[in-house]
Amino acid sequence: MKRIFSENFLSFLVELLITSIIISLICLAGCVSARKQKPLTPIQQQKKWEKDKLLQILSREQVKRKDIAFLLVYYLNDLVPFFEKQPDFYPVGDNWNIDIVELEEEVYIVKALDMGWMRNFPDGKFYPEDEVKRFQFAIILFRVSETQPILSDRSTSNYEIKDIPYSDYSYKAVTFAVSNGFLRLEDNYFYKNRNVTGFEVATSLSKLRKMLIK
Repeated sequence: MKRIFSENFLSFLVELLITSIIISLICLAGCVSARKQKPLTPIQQQKKWEKDKLLQILSREQVKRKDIAFLLVYYLNDLVPFFEKQPDFYPVGDNWNIDIVELEEEVYIVKALDMGWMRNFPDGKFYPEDEVKRFQFAIILFRVSETQPILSDRSTSNYEIKDIPYSDYSYKAVTFAVSNGFLRLEDNYFYKNRNVTGFEVATSLSKLRKMLIK
């Protein structure tokens, strides 16, 4: 009788121990889950959005003007004190940049315009959804260089570019981009009207950033 009682009591203790362990594990999982679900701070949310945005752009074969503005500020914002603001835009009454209001990239576009890295159009609009050609991005890079003494002093080489003659208004900007390794020629062709890719834009601005912080 005592033996049966001892065995039952031992079995009870084992079940109690197992139950306690299971409850402890459930509580621990709940604490970890609660910790993981803790709301992000506004700064953390912004950083996450920027990281996701960067990854999206990197995979794109076509990049829009709003994406260029985002990447300019993403790579260069902390270096702004070393730039000289040269805003050059068209303030056209109430239509000034009306097409960027409430865009996720609005703050980045305004910053790029304020620094003089990008311009709006004579009608006052920014046209954020327009895709960017390689020669247009070269012009933007050249415009950025004009707001930074280190970059504006860099010499450029003359190239014989088969699809861009010396008389072309974009020639100077393109040779600046090519001379500094931001964009490449292919068999002496620049392919100016080809869409610039997200990877090209990101790597170009990454190189520019590294050039400035050496």
